[in-house]
Amino acid sequence: MAGGFGTRLRPLTNNMPKPMVPIVNVPMLEHVMTLLRKHGITDFIVLLYYQPEIIRRYFDDGSRFGVNIRYIQPDRDFGTAGAVKLSEEFIKDEFLVISGDVLTDFNLTGLCDYHTSRKSIATISLYSSDNPLQYGIVLTNEDSRVVRFLEKPSSSEVFSDTINTGIYCFNKKIYEHIPEGENFDFSKDLFPYLLHNNIPLFGYKNTGYWRDVGNLEEYIYANLDVLAGKLSYIEYNNVNGNCIGDHTLLEEGTVVENSVIGNEVLIEKGADVKNCVIWNNVVMRSKTRALYDVVGKNCEIGENSRINDFVFIGDNCHIGKNVFISSSIKIWDKKSIDNNAKVTRSLIQEDTFFNDLFTDSRITGLSNLQINPEFASKLGAVYGAFVGPNKSVLVGRDIDDISNMIKRSITSGILSAGVNVMDLQVIPIPILRQELKSGGLSGGIFVRKSPFDKATTDIIFFDKDGKDLSSGKTKSIERLFFSEEYQRADFYDVGTLKFPERTNEKYKEHFLSSIDVEAIRKRKFNIVLDYSYGIASTIFPNILGDFKCEIVSLSAHLDKERITRSANEFKKASENFCYAVRSLNYDIGFMIDAGGEKIWLGTHEGHILSDDRFLVVVLKMFLMATPGIKKIAVPVQASREVDIVADEYGVEVIRVKDSHYSMMTACNDREVKFVGGTRRGIFFPDFLYATDGMYLIAKILEMLAKIKMNVDEIDAMVPKLHMKKINIPCTREDKGKIMRVFMEDTIKYKQQLIDGVKVFLNNTDVVLCIPDKSRNLVHLNVETASEKRSEQLIEEYQIKIKGYTN
Repeated sequence: MAGGFGTRLRPLTNNMPKPMVPIVNVPMLEHVMTLLRKHGITDFIVLLYYQPEIIRRYFDDGSRFGVNIRYIQPDRDFGTAGAVKLSEEFIKDEFLVISGDVLTDFNLTGLCDYHTSRKSIATISLYSSDNPLQYGIVLTNEDSRVVRFLEKPSSSEVFSDTINTGIYCFNKKIYEHIPEGENFDFSKDLFPYLLHNNIPLFGYKNTGYWRDVGNLEEYIYANLDVLAGKLSYIEYNNVNGNCIGDHTLLEEGTVVENSVIGNEVLIEKGADVKNCVIWNNVVMRSKTRALYDVVGKNCEIGENSRINDFVFIGDNCHIGKNVFISSSIKIWDKKSIDNNAKVTRSLIQEDTFFNDLFTDSRITGLSNLQINPEFASKLGAVYGAFVGPNKSVLVGRDIDDISNMIKRSITSGILSAGVNVMDLQVIPIPILRQELKSGGLSGGIFVRKSPFDKATTDIIFFDKDGKDLSSGKTKSIERLFFSEEYQRADFYDVGTLKFPERTNEKYKEHFLSSIDVEAIRKRKFNIVLDYSYGIASTIFPNILGDFKCEIVSLSAHLDKERITRSANEFKKASENFCYAVRSLNYDIGFMIDAGGEKIWLGTHEGHILSDDRFLVVVLKMFLMATPGIKKIAVPVQASREVDIVADEYGVEVIRVKDSHYSMMTACNDREVKFVGGTRRGIFFPDFLYATDGMYLIAKILEMLAKIKMNVDEIDAMVPKLHMKKINIPCTREDKGKIMRVFMEDTIKYKQQLIDGVKVFLNNTDVVLCIPDKSRNLVHLNVETASEKRSEQLIEEYQIKIKGYTN
């Protein structure tokens, strides 16, 4: 498999396909062929795609390497399995598939022998990895048969640290399961198909060395691993622990340590080069210093220049004298840097978000540091290129000044890509979603100060229908951002900026048409409403006026300094809120977050319902007020109290992952009329498939009016279970191991693998272990019928989980 683009290895792969990138001066693909030849495999079919002529020209028919090579070049992207399908006419029986850009010393003979002995149609070479998130993770049973497979999981989906290495043994019968002429992938399509149809798929656990050279830092470490002797079959010209190419001159007085130096390189006296990879035809002048860097072909580094660690320089660059280059940057091909320059931004791409941009459909970073105007403008241009020219998108923001600055920078970038921008200015997120739902637009972006940290900014992306952007689309934006393979529009095609009118009026019309206003009016509620100094205070009063309720408003003016509340500030605000409801003897109280999405419900008795209880109580009133409901959806973390209430009304409960996107996706089933989250986000698909705090308040008032009860009475009707929660710190590398061992440790019980691992010990006791998406910890939730039993179980499983990593 030699068609890789190597996007994350750029600029090193600007002028060659990824399999041709050299490791100790030899292309990775050649090392793969050497390993195969060592195991007696000499008949190769090489699948090409990106810059195929470079591979053909180097290897020709393979005779120079003692092998026979046949090439296949698809005319379009068929996916991994679809591309292999093209080789069917040349395969007689058993065959091996291996990536041309992997570095390994696996026992391929053992893999093939195992595959043959099991008479398997497909066998995957497996490996235990410290960081399984980048790869497909695999779970096998005691017979080494694959029972679960997931390609490139999110943090919360990790159930094992055993990964798919991209090396497979197949029987020719596998072609019967690969459609012809379609985009079909091994990991995403073929293997799930085999599992679904109960066709045996085996895993062979390999030991030894394996590295997927997936990014620039991995590339340096791969070279250094070879120098360290970790791949004994790879031979190179070893000079004092360095790999030195042909016709290379290291002048007397140079210091070269633990480095790979290419052919026809000159390193002058006084230069200091350590842990570097220097490609062919490079000149490094005297007193140059480089550490953990890669320098591409045909470059010159001027006298007394200093290159800090993890700098990656493309081909044909000229760097002048006395230049300082900061750490962790990339310099694209054919750049010229003047003498005495201090390179920080002008000719590089900064890796502020080196690994991932997105968490779900959101980008979060330090305000004006990580998320700054330059970053935002580039992000806007990338997003515009992703959307496509002549399309239109919505943008909006909260009241924060930095949000305004970042939104304007994003807008400039979008316009530069030839995309039109409709700026809603200061607007709640639910109204932006409603505007997208009405159709005619290609997506949207909302910028806000983080509700959890005053020093950070969130950039939230929406699809054309108002839902969160899917992971597939966010990954496409990431690829464009990191590769910089996006184009700006010609000057006459730059987008236009408009400011829509009547957005709030349209929202109000739709809002009131979805609520039984007359029922609320008749009930004549007395309400305390805390707006958290957010934007709902400018919109919701105009809607509430139609309900004829008596309302006391708190925190009802815009204050950009207070829209993010610390834990202590929230505690004080909630105490004041509860006191107001209780002292006024009002029917009910609501606190709505600054973004207008979530609410806290205060009862007549003056206490706020907990997150889990809030969901159950609102569900109870919804089913009481709305007969005929067939299905609801909640996250896997939601209390079993939900199931008890749903069973009472004969309603099916669909469990989903604990993400806004997964909850939205549940709305695709038209029979689902209620979707409730565990963090105070509840929405009603008939109105909007997303959280809207203002609508939720109105809906609760409507339901209470119809059933003629108060919240305390409903709360008393619902059985109470006892849930305990704890966070267990761990390293990022240990998350996969913890989930695998926890799953194996509880295999005798019924398990639910929607998000993390949920274990049903009996009819009443449930244990859930789920890795956190971004923090280095796992969440442990226990729920039973008694508080004592819950305390006992959470202590027991906390000790077990901590022991998994010892």
